[in-house]
Amino acid sequence: MSREQALPLDQGTVDFFALKGTHVGCTVPQTNNINGLKVRRVMQLIRDFSKKPLDQIRILDLACGEGVYSIEAALRGARVMGVDARTERMNEGAKVAQRLGLNNIRFEQCDVRNVAARSHGKVDVVLFLGILYHLDQRDVFPVLENIFEMCEQFLIIDTHIALQNRVQIEHEGRIYEGEHYREHDTSDSEAVRKSRLMASVDNPTSFWFTRESLYRLLHDVGFTSVCECYVPLEPFKPDNRVTLIAAKGEPVQLSSYPWVNGKTEAQIESLVADRLQASGRKAGARRAGALGRALGKLGLK
Repeated sequence: MSREQALPLDQGTVDFFALKGTHVGCTVPQTNNINGLKVRRVMQLIRDFSKKPLDQIRILDLACGEGVYSIEAALRGARVMGVDARTERMNEGAKVAQRLGLNNIRFEQCDVRNVAARSHGKVDVVLFLGILYHLDQRDVFPVLENIFEMCEQFLIIDTHIALQNRVQIEHEGRIYEGEHYREHDTSDSEAVRKSRLMASVDNPTSFWFTRESLYRLLHDVGFTSVCECYVPLEPFKPDNRVTLIAAKGEPVQLSSYPWVNGKTEAQIESLVADRLQASGRKAGARRAGALGRALGKLGLK
């Protein structure tokens, strides 16, 4: 394994990335230079989980903003496409990439809701950072389905989640829990909505999934493993924000416990619930019997 090395960048580039979030007056963690912690986490995940060296993989960075993830990956030789519906931040990132002489990266203005395999082809890794929680409940399902079709290795998500189950929504017979989040007032004009660079492009509300519902959704879409990342550390990361990696593979088949093979997650959960309930009844009967015998010995029964 080659040793990681940081490439020295010009001061203008470093200063540009340090401005992340400041143009909207944002003071929460993950902005300004603190965003480097998130970039470090994402790049470590790509390096650790990719089946190929970075200079041999294709990365799609959806809602790329100023393109810091795209540029960081391109500096390591990856072939990268950054996509964003807005150009204000992305155009500045494209200038940085050009100044750095990166010919393995390109930027395209496109709404993530219109990105699919038929239009953008297949890639090894999809980055979906800071965008899932800006989608409404109507769009989130087809967008994730398109991402699954495009993705050949894994998807990395960084998103807000709902800490309370306030709303239930249904998709293809499955129920998902979470809460709605207000992005814009319904009376806001299209120009006003587009001017809010850190909000949704047009939908007035978005849907935030609970952690458990988001896990189930990614499984229902087709990903075979979903893991939450805690290391590299992100000190002071909000409790309602998570980094996930969802892998696209083949379901394993067990020799040691063949009863799980070929069953859906719902079937497995039902079987386990039945066994636990039966076990609970048996344990309760044993406890009642032991108590009865003890009371009998004391002459209290």
